[in-house]
Amino acid sequence: MRNFRKKTASVEEKFAKYMMDVLQKSGVEEVDEQVLEKAATGSVESFAEKMGLQVAEHVLRDRRTYRVNHKLDEGFNKRLRRRYDAAFKAFTISTACAREAGESIALKSSKSLSADGTAAFEALVRIHAKSCRVAGEVLALLKNGFPEGALARCRTLHEMAVVAGAIGDSVDDVDNSDLAARYLDHEVVTQRRSALQYQKDHRFLGMEPLDQNFLDLIERRYNAAISKYGKDFKGEYGWAKKYCPNDNLRGLEEKVQMGHMRGYYQMASNEVHSGARGLSLNSSEFRGELLMRVGKTNVGLEVPASMALNSLYQTTVMLLIKGLPQGADLTSLVTMKALDEVRGRAAQLFLDVSLAIERDEERFGGKRNS
Repeated sequence: MRNFRKKTASVEEKFAKYMMDVLQKSGVEEVDEQVLEKAATGSVESFAEKMGLQVAEHVLRDRRTYRVNHKLDEGFNKRLRRRYDAAFKAFTISTACAREAGESIALKSSKSLSADGTAAFEALVRIHAKSCRVAGEVLALLKNGFPEGALARCRTLHEMAVVAGAIGDSVDDVDNSDLAARYLDHEVVTQRRSALQYQKDHRFLGMEPLDQNFLDLIERRYNAAISKYGKDFKGEYGWAKKYCPNDNLRGLEEKVQMGHMRGYYQMASNEVHSGARGLSLNSSEFRGELLMRVGKTNVGLEVPASMALNSLYQTTVMLLIKGLPQGADLTSLVTMKALDEVRGRAAQLFLDVSLAIERDEERFGGKRNS
């Protein structure tokens, strides 16, 4: 049977009709090349706006496209979670144990601590709490097939582990016992910078300006901090200048003996920044073809999983050992040993799945190079 389905006009054909309607409505009697060119130039924007609205309405009502894509998405997720089931469970258990360990310290009284000790306790508890949350974000991204996105969050986890290491290291350092207080007080430096930037751009954003009383308050707090700690406090890591003269993340990494993670941090940074190296890493060889990744994948989960678990473990250990002056008790020591074992097994499970996928691909005659 012949298909008598009506042929859909192309965008160019619709534009030609639209332009002729414009000319007729304008009352032009003679149409030459110049008139056509002028009409076309003047009609493009209004035509594009009209057609753009129509296309948007159409695609938003197109339930079939949504159903097809949703079905593909859910099918991938089911297969991914089936293959990584044990690894995901181990990751969940590891983060749950870390969270419970942190809660046990956070609920203890800090009333007897000195001002510097209280600041260290507060900083380590808050860093650990955020680390637990970010680790959960890593797991959510891994469960949905986005290891590169998870790697970007691992960058944050690594930075927090480094800062926790520095604060923990300074607790027993007489010359730098105020490092945690400096770290917490440095918030006003970032807050002022953000407020001034917003105040500069609010008109372009179509937003209301910040209240002047609020800006004045920030400025007073900022000036008080600079007066207390000196001009070096203005820098991004100005809070650490006294503790680490090379006051940047690389300097802090070396100071707390985490410099060996620099390579992984740089790799994670490629998923945060827009450099060309990040574009290269977004391609992988699959069965003889070089493909650009535009969606989900079932490979590469082992690196962010291991990196996240290691960073969370480090922030947890710092809290357990340095959060309170009496240090780690027997319960904390047992907890640390258990956490170390669980995170190691979880990381190995991710690696085992990655190797199994690689073997499967080799059996199909392809070789994966991610």
